[in-house]
Amino acid sequence: MLKINRLLSVLMIMVGCLISVYANANDKITVVLDWFLNAGHQSLLAAQYSGAFQRHGLDVELIAPADPSTPPRLVAAWQGDLAISYPIQLGMMVDQHIPLMQVGSLLDTPLDTLITNGTIKSLKELKGKKIGVAIAGDQHAILGTMLESAGLSLSDVQLVNVNFQLEQALMTGAVDGVIGAGRNYELIDLQQRKIPVSFFYPEQYGVPNYDELIFITRPDKAKDPKIARFMQALKEGNAYLQTHSDEIFNKAIKDHPELNTPLNKAAWQATLPLDSKDPGKIDQPKIQKYIDFLMKKGVIHQQHPFLDYAVQTKE
Repeated sequence: MLKINRLLSVLMIMVGCLISVYANANDKITVVLDWFLNAGHQSLLAAQYSGAFQRHGLDVELIAPADPSTPPRLVAAWQGDLAISYPIQLGMMVDQHIPLMQVGSLLDTPLDTLITNGTIKSLKELKGKKIGVAIAGDQHAILGTMLESAGLSLSDVQLVNVNFQLEQALMTGAVDGVIGAGRNYELIDLQQRKIPVSFFYPEQYGVPNYDELIFITRPDKAKDPKIARFMQALKEGNAYLQTHSDEIFNKAIKDHPELNTPLNKAAWQATLPLDSKDPGKIDQPKIQKYIDFLMKKGVIHQQHPFLDYAVQTKE
């Protein structure tokens, strides 16, 4: 009887330890990035280094994709909890009935920029010129709208698919301009290289304002409480970042030495005002206006309920 009591006591202690371990274990969240780790992900790094994710009981893993076009499909295929993507990509996928939706934003200001060689001073001068695009089809609506503001159309330019080699195509003279380059990265790099360029922001030439980088997930995950906790932690991380940017950058380059370059340091500072201050906020009028723009431009072909595109998470 004594042995049985001792055995029961040991089992109760073991069960108690297991309960304690699981109670204290953080929930795992896997985030598939849109590209290699860069300044655009500074809020995520800040949430890690400031302890915000830990405080909200989260263990967040950031994964850089081998192919920047695959993150949404990886999440749709249950190979990640969240993906960082673009509104235009989400719009096309919803139109194809791929089960994905927006649950937050990382950068709530456009990065997209039309960059041309320095001899071009206005959009009107693009007539007859070659324009490089990263992915055929994705940028047509934005470029076409910009050209319309100058009395031109897509038929007035020659589109060249440069397959993400935007800077190289422009520097070598293979094209006269590129659309889809980032104002916080490629533009800065070209300027640091002393290459004469002109640049034009889409939102100043008829394109509705939109969130550049968004978080998307499967509809069944959208209301998962840990997603809401993630957004709150990210909000806290960004608040810390805005007042401790050098500290976070120094920690980032220690863990990721490839970021320790003049370009990335400049990009880091340029991105700070673009970070979403409230990542979990879904701005329905802003999103709806962009969806309507995509419909008007033929990027998406069917009318879908707003809740097919985005949902507000709450902790």
